[in-house]
Amino acid sequence: MHLSLSSKPTGWFHIGWSAEIPPKGVKPMKYFGQDLVAFRSEDGELAVLDAHCHHMGAHLGYGGKVEGRCIACPYHGWQWNTDGENILIPYQDHPVRKKLRKWHVVEKHELIFLWHDPAGGPPREGWEIPDIFAFEGEGFEGMAASSDDFYPCYPHAVVDKPDEAIHPQLIQENAADCMHFRYTHGAPEDPEMLWFRTNGPYWHSSIGFKSKRTKQVALRTLQKNFGVGLAFAVFDGRAPYRLVLSATPIDDTLSYLRVSYWFPKAPGAPAEMPQDIRAFDVEELFEEDARIWRHQKFVQRPIFARQDVAAYSTLRTWCAQFYEAPEEQGVIPLTQEDHA
Repeated sequence: MHLSLSSKPTGWFHIGWSAEIPPKGVKPMKYFGQDLVAFRSEDGELAVLDAHCHHMGAHLGYGGKVEGRCIACPYHGWQWNTDGENILIPYQDHPVRKKLRKWHVVEKHELIFLWHDPAGGPPREGWEIPDIFAFEGEGFEGMAASSDDFYPCYPHAVVDKPDEAIHPQLIQENAADCMHFRYTHGAPEDPEMLWFRTNGPYWHSSIGFKSKRTKQVALRTLQKNFGVGLAFAVFDGRAPYRLVLSATPIDDTLSYLRVSYWFPKAPGAPAEMPQDIRAFDVEELFEEDARIWRHQKFVQRPIFARQDVAAYSTLRTWCAQFYEAPEEQGVIPLTQEDHA
């Protein structure tokens, strides 16, 4: 299957951590080729709007100030509320009716997610963001947990990588890839794909890692991938941590990559994450993959090993639903022509 690899895919995408934007906080952003501004009102409401004031085009993210539930333009003081409405022009007795585009956002598990539809549509029914703690259903037995049993991910257990020339599709393909764990991450034995299935916008799978001594599966990874930008994973072993790996297109050449880790608390452990867990090298775990991704080209027709065909073919067929934008509307230039 040919994938267009548009840089404007459909779905929910991770755009930051909640703690980065406290009450009255303002943060400029750029995703999908759009300049955006995120701000939190004085009472804690988060909003993401198109960034440029309709008056004279100033960027609200650079110098804008929060007043109540509005952001005030740093240029002439025009105020725009969390719905994108102009509610105040300081030197005029009435506002204008022109609105700034308000983007759909959701905060979940300390993370901020933004909905993107290249046609401008609202979030779709049945496309709910997975719960990293509620791995339930067939294949996920015993994986449901409470967030209270884990340390918060931010700020000590995250990887933050802006401006990476890596298309989200390259990251998503890890879901069908067992063998890279042996050669990229140093797994002692060849891992095996235990099972995989798709359900609408969700990919579910499990990979088994064998003990070098017994040759039996001693550790499983369980994954729920959601669109091309999000991978939710549980490592079911002696240290059953959880993570969300995300890749969000910035423009036609760059993506913003993040990883968020949740490490379990031991009974009676302190509320704050201890130093031995903080010392876990999440950066190097990411770099083991990123050193490949930064120089990789997407191959439309790979030469698969026999064992790879079923999982990769299913994954790419599943991914096609997220590339609704016409190919000419932006393709990160990491692709190459079809290969025999």
